[in-house]
Amino acid sequence: MAAAFYFFVGALVFWLAFRSGTRRAAQQVLPDARDAEFERLNARVRTLEQIITDRDWRLRRDIDGLG
Repeated sequence: MAAAFYFFVGALVFWLAFRSGTRRAAQQVLPDARDAEFERLNARVRTLEQIITDRDWRLRRDIDGLG
């Protein structure tokens, strides 16, 4: 009976460890609200960099597009 008990406890510990690992992986997949904000800010920075480096007519068009 002692061997069956140790086997059951070992299997339970293994199952709990495996279960927590899959929960952590599922939580990491969820998108973060900050990621969307970073992406939006990166797009604005790219637009501003293009405004600085492009010609005058593009400058006016892009400034009007920011509003």
